[in-house]
Amino acid sequence: MHAFVISKQFEDRRRVGKRLPVFETSFTMGSGSQQSGVKHSRGVRGLLLMVMVFVTITQSLMHVQAITHPGDIEVLKEVKMALNASSIMNASCMGSWDFAFDPCEARASAHFTCGIDCSLPVSGVSRIIGIRLETGAGYTGLLSPAVGNLTALQRLIVSGNNLHGPIPDTLGNCMELFQLDLSKNAFSGQLPASLGLLSTLSFFSVANNYLEGPIPDSFNQMKNLTYMYLDNNRLMGSIPSLAGMSTLSFLDASNNNLTGSLPSVPPQLSLLSLRKNQLTGPLPLSLKNLTFLQVLDVRENKLNGSVFSFLFSMPNLQQMNLSYNQFTDVEPYNMSTGEKSELLSMDLSFNEIGGTLPEFLAEMQKLMVLALRSNLFTGSIPYSYALKVADPPNGTVRLGQLYMDDNYLTGSIPSPLLNLTLPDFRANFVRNCLESCPDTLSFCQGATQKTPAECNVPIVLPG
Repeated sequence: MHAFVISKQFEDRRRVGKRLPVFETSFTMGSGSQQSGVKHSRGVRGLLLMVMVFVTITQSLMHVQAITHPGDIEVLKEVKMALNASSIMNASCMGSWDFAFDPCEARASAHFTCGIDCSLPVSGVSRIIGIRLETGAGYTGLLSPAVGNLTALQRLIVSGNNLHGPIPDTLGNCMELFQLDLSKNAFSGQLPASLGLLSTLSFFSVANNYLEGPIPDSFNQMKNLTYMYLDNNRLMGSIPSLAGMSTLSFLDASNNNLTGSLPSVPPQLSLLSLRKNQLTGPLPLSLKNLTFLQVLDVRENKLNGSVFSFLFSMPNLQQMNLSYNQFTDVEPYNMSTGEKSELLSMDLSFNEIGGTLPEFLAEMQKLMVLALRSNLFTGSIPYSYALKVADPPNGTVRLGQLYMDDNYLTGSIPSPLLNLTLPDFRANFVRNCLESCPDTLSFCQGATQKTPAECNVPIVLPG
């Protein structure tokens, strides 16, 4: 029994980089001619004393066992009982939870193979600091409100199962949580406002559920949140200010029913994805302050007004998708200012943008994908667009995809595009008013040009 306990302790401490105490003894014996009997006797007594102390401490260590906090054990029982028993397979983590044994003491054995994390014992007692149910295990049932009594909980990961019902508002009691992943389940109801109390939370995902109602104002209090994924739910209402979330870097609230204008967000944001909502109004000028922004995706909303010129020179912006909105113009941008664009991909398709094609877009050094389809663009295709594809200037990346179909472009196709031998080039020029677009060219295939009647329809431009 003692050998098992000390081995278990060693393994537990090794996992977190700890060591058991090491006791070292050394002594030096003089030569027989110089060592007196008294000194020899004292040396032996000292050695025996050190050995006795070592044995006493070792025995004490051998009798210390990691006992799970009784209240935490009761919570684990409630968590398991809230699941449908038929969904708990014997080979699953939850299937191995056998409460005839102490969870932390039996952890990694046949009785608790996985699914929990335990703290190091303090005065012989360990706390449950993590619940991690495997993705795709098929668990069904509820997430027990008792989970809020795990006051030392740091991780709660139950993603990729079939849990349903409300998200317990008792989770607001788990003040040590820094990772909360409830994604890819069937949770319903509203986001609990109590989650805003989780000041240590760094990762939060409820993506791919059936949540409704607003995003709570209290979320703005989560000062340490870095990743927030609310996408693919049924959330509604306006998005509250999130400017107080001073460490937020990734925000995805796509595919909901959110309304109102784009929210105030913190300046260190790297990803802002709000696609497939009902957002309205112009782009806020405060976007200019997002100097770390790499991805801006607000497609499939009802945004309007201008596509501001500062978007083309933001220092880290690489992908911008403003398609399927109601934008009416693109502000001119002067590339001669010396500011370089980092944009790799830009999609302005399915808007109401009129006027001639902006020539400065062909001067963007790193742009590889440009989509302008289904707008109200008129005039000819700039020669610079063709050069950006066929023979880009030094220091400029080749444009590999160019979509301009379903506009009102006129004139002829620039000659550099007529003799392309670039098999990877993807483009579409159909449904315009071009003089000629032979179907021998790949980008003229799939449809014809508009009829003269369609091309003569007066186009009402804004202003």
